[in-house]
Amino acid sequence: MTTPALHSPSLSPEVAALAARHQLGRLQGSFAPKRLGKLLFVLYLNVLVTLSAFFLVPGALYYWWLRRFPDFSRKQAAKRLHLFEHGLIVQPQFGDGMTALRWDSARVHQDISQLFVNGVPTPTRYVYSVAAPSYGAAQITEFYESPETWGPWMQEAVLRAQAPAVMDAVLEGGTADFGALSVSRTGVTGTGKPVLPWADVQEIVVGGGSVRVIKSGAAGPWCTARVSGIANLQLFLTIAGILGRKQEMP
Repeated sequence: MTTPALHSPSLSPEVAALAARHQLGRLQGSFAPKRLGKLLFVLYLNVLVTLSAFFLVPGALYYWWLRRFPDFSRKQAAKRLHLFEHGLIVQPQFGDGMTALRWDSARVHQDISQLFVNGVPTPTRYVYSVAAPSYGAAQITEFYESPETWGPWMQEAVLRAQAPAVMDAVLEGGTADFGALSVSRTGVTGTGKPVLPWADVQEIVVGGGSVRVIKSGAAGPWCTARVSGIANLQLFLTIAGILGRKQEMP
């Protein structure tokens, strides 16, 4: 697993105590809120000055809106996403407090999207919804810098923590629920779909925000599910890949 670069070598006493309480292990990486670009910062600042000079109430409201950005709020700038060997601690983009979650019980849903306006791409939107029984839930977005690093890292961490137990449970006859898709020793199934035996699964393809299960000999996908509807995407793909290869063995 690729270890993300540390933003800071030290943790606050509150974060360190929370990590110790939940036995999260060693700190692997920390991410700060993403700063505005220079041009955008100057633009927002000029608008704030102009509104404040001529329109007191709109200026105050605009400043309140700007305080969601770390460039205009020390409180926002101090927030962090911490990734540990066995879990994470994150401070929400809006509000106070911290949420601690462990990889061995986490369910991670990812939703990565990008809109095009008149053919021009807008900034990519990253939303990772993470929940774990008895721990709570958190939504982590591109508010934190380098989502293209911490997002895949979280999926890999869940894979590393949960794969052995999930694989054992499936081989013993259980079903692993990944949300919109589930797998068992006999095959894969989707919402409202019967079980498709592994011998009939040609491949599972991820692309365009969807997961498509391709049935051998079929003209189109046997089942299509949105990536955002799959819990622990990397774990699902790994378990499904292993089960499919086992079916091919003599």
